[in-house]
Amino acid sequence: MTPGAIAELVVDARAEAGESPWWCAAEQCLYWVDIHGRRLHCFEPGTGVDRVWTTPDLVTFVATHAAGGVVVALRDRVCHVDLASETYRVIARLRVPAGGRLNDGTVDSRGRLLIGTMSAPDAVAATGALYRIDLNGAITKLLDKFRTVNGLAFAPDGRTLYVSDSHPGIRTVWACEYDVERGTVDSSRLFVATHELAGRPDGACVDTEGGYWMAAIDGGCVLRFEPDGKLVGSVSVPIEKPSKPAFGGLELDRMFITSLRRNLSKPLESQPHAGGLFVARLGVRGVAIPDCAITL
Repeated sequence: MTPGAIAELVVDARAEAGESPWWCAAEQCLYWVDIHGRRLHCFEPGTGVDRVWTTPDLVTFVATHAAGGVVVALRDRVCHVDLASETYRVIARLRVPAGGRLNDGTVDSRGRLLIGTMSAPDAVAATGALYRIDLNGAITKLLDKFRTVNGLAFAPDGRTLYVSDSHPGIRTVWACEYDVERGTVDSSRLFVATHELAGRPDGACVDTEGGYWMAAIDGGCVLRFEPDGKLVGSVSVPIEKPSKPAFGGLELDRMFITSLRRNLSKPLESQPHAGGLFVARLGVRGVAIPDCAITL
């Protein structure tokens, strides 16, 4: 494995569950969320300012929208948000497991939103699923039988979709053949089983070389895998629970990493910046993700 980079704190946000970093090239800012803190954040690297809005429910995912504003996933619905007026418009309601919620998401090359659900923490059955929301708002189930859908990211050509289940008993990543024209998953294969690695798979992103970067929650790092699943690099994060990486910056050569401050197994005194936003400078660039284009 190549020598690892070290991530540095840029916002001491102390988020309960920092998640879903999303780079906006047009605004040169990073949107991200605090799920249980019910906060939507916008970090401007140029000024160091991190703006914050309160959300009406748990907020699990954010992406920019082609018409302006952002799209967020709340507990059981996807909304478009006009940030100037803080107006939420529901564009899709999904069936989530009892006691569960929406979780990770991404956008395909056609602007369709892919979003996953998770089972209740104490659920016995694997009732989570992955859905596609078309530009006209139609909802289609793509995959099911997950405990916690996570790690969603597309390979540079948009034809391989990575998806993981971060439940402690599963902690596996799959690579799926994705039909861009139809928006369907045709087949899937085991990509990485992380039982012997540091941390479980959480959020992820992909670089231009096809490397898959996985936040190893509980492991204090972000791990890089080649397209064949070989572990080749890492980013060390000075907290226990990094949750999701995203490339950003003018050249997409900086990795921003969110983190959690809840359910820690190590003393908070040993990781006072848990829940913060971190950044690492790497020798690779990320893949720009399209805006969500669901019709409003």
